[in-house]
Amino acid sequence: MNSQNRLTKSEIFTVYNQMRAAARREGNLKLIERLNKAVGILLSNDYYQGERLAYIPTAHSCGCRDWEFRHTAKRAYTGGCKHMLAEAMMQSALALRAAHEVTVWLTPRESFPS
Repeated sequence: MNSQNRLTKSEIFTVYNQMRAAARREGNLKLIERLNKAVGILLSNDYYQGERLAYIPTAHSCGCRDWEFRHTAKRAYTGGCKHMLAEAMMQSALALRAAHEVTVWLTPRESFPS
């Protein structure tokens, strides 16, 4: 990931709080646990050189063992692994950043009160 696409802590936690609130509304405690792990992954600099290169996660699939055994009866959780959630959070944060940059750029000066 280039330094341009590196997320700030503020961006990470904005998306995390939105996703966590949605999981709480659903009462999905397993998803909240995974989101907590995903935040740790995004805050770790080692992730970008290590696990991300080894597992090649996307928002829809991952090469980790957790995703490989997602249908086992003991797991009791059918959602994405922590790597996939981290990728989804990253995509959401970058989309929010792009939307914010476009909004700021397109807003005429006259609309701001003096």
